[in-house]
Amino acid sequence: MVKKIVNLLLILAFVLSTAACSSQPTTNTGTPTDSTNESNNQQNNVTTDTDSTDVTETVVASSLEELETIVIKDVEDSIALLATKKDQLAAEIDSFEKYVENEDKIKGFYDEICTETLRLEICLMEYSVIYAEFIMNSGKDFDDKYDDLDELYDVVYEDAGDEIYDEIYDGILDEMYDLFYDGLLDEAYDSVPYEKWLDACSNEYEMWLDACSECYEIWLDTRSDIYEFWLEMRSATFGKDEEEANEVITDFKEDLEDLKEDLPK
Repeated sequence: MVKKIVNLLLILAFVLSTAACSSQPTTNTGTPTDSTNESNNQQNNVTTDTDSTDVTETVVASSLEELETIVIKDVEDSIALLATKKDQLAAEIDSFEKYVENEDKIKGFYDEICTETLRLEICLMEYSVIYAEFIMNSGKDFDDKYDDLDELYDVVYEDAGDEIYDEIYDGILDEMYDLFYDGLLDEAYDSVPYEKWLDACSNEYEMWLDACSECYEIWLDTRSDIYEFWLEMRSATFGKDEEEANEVITDFKEDLEDLKEDLPK
């Protein structure tokens, strides 16, 4: 009973104290196929190269379907790597003593989760540009371009964005809480000095809560940016205004460059 009261007080204290808790890829799109193409299904190749920041892998796609595969695989592979590191950390730190000795390593992993969330969200913004440029260079009429922009929404904003939320914010971070704060540390309550136990619990909860807050803020902000970009591209193509569409892409790229400044060097 005492332990439960202490836990509740810890949670309340930290909730109150935290109140609210690379470089631009070059996209080379192939020129549209001739309008008399016998298949009447015009396609263009997209090649996206990145420099040493490696925000995205080189992307080569000749269809929207291929782009979808690339985007989802990138997100899933990155999340799988984080999950593997989480499992390795859990296997290495399996006692209260090891936890205390490795608090810096645990803090480092929380930082890595936040950095990887930001990197993934920047990737999704880059993929949004790739989708937009691919569609604008497809050689199709504006009505088809307008319809094709639904792929940007469905794949990047919805599917990939939901994957990041579900697997990182609502997945790996929840598992970290279960492993340490509500797991290893909780089990040590009766076997270690109270003050030492309280310090460890306080530090762990603060690290976890800070990471949750930062990851959620990153996810929410970039999700809003991608949604706004999609709406503006839809407006430009609906109005059959290619110049406006290109301006929307240019402005979004500039915002993306600013966001990349937040990535660790």
